Amino acid sequence: MNGVWKAYNIFHYIKLAGIWISGISVLLMMLMIVYDVTMRTLFSSSIRGGFEIIQNYMMPLVVFPGLAYVYASGVLPKMDLILERLNKKAKKIMIFFMLLLELFVLVLIVQFSWEYAMSGLDRKTAFPAAGTLYPLYPLFFLIPIAFAMIVIENVFIFIKNILDKNPSMVMREAENKPEELL
Repeated sequence: MNGVWKAYNIFHYIKLAGIWISGISVLLMMLMIVYDVTMRTLFSSSIRGGFEIIQNYMMPLVVFPGLAYVYASGVLPKMDLILERLNKKAKKIMIFFMLLLELFVLVLIVQFSWEYAMSGLDRKTAFPAAGTLYPLYPLFFLIPIAFAMIVIENVFIFIKNILDKNPSMVMREAENKPEELL
């Protein structure tokens, strides 16, 4: 189990990098909006193509890099009410079933979003803003990367449930975290 925790610790740092990217993107988006509103209010001008840039660049950078961290944090609903009422064996079976189902759906999302990203790359998808075409296709790759990271998180949870006696739908819990992860 120590090897799994060491690998998960490395993966945790990758997820932290994603949450930092999301946080910095929120800050930049906020500053850009404040600057745009100030310029419009005081000087009757605005950032050319500002809305399109925020919509097509900043919003995906806010959502997708931090998605795996949010998923791993356990704040998303995971049928906790049903699982708490089951005995340990039934709970473990239900968790394995739910993890396999999630893995199946997430792998499909990764596959189809990767194909869409590759199609966007082939077509060099762009969006117009202020009379200029800005490339959009690089951001298409955020989606399969984000969902692939959730697949990796679920694989870690699956391995943890195989090796650990206490079934759980999250990788980290306060009572059984190694000291270096606290």
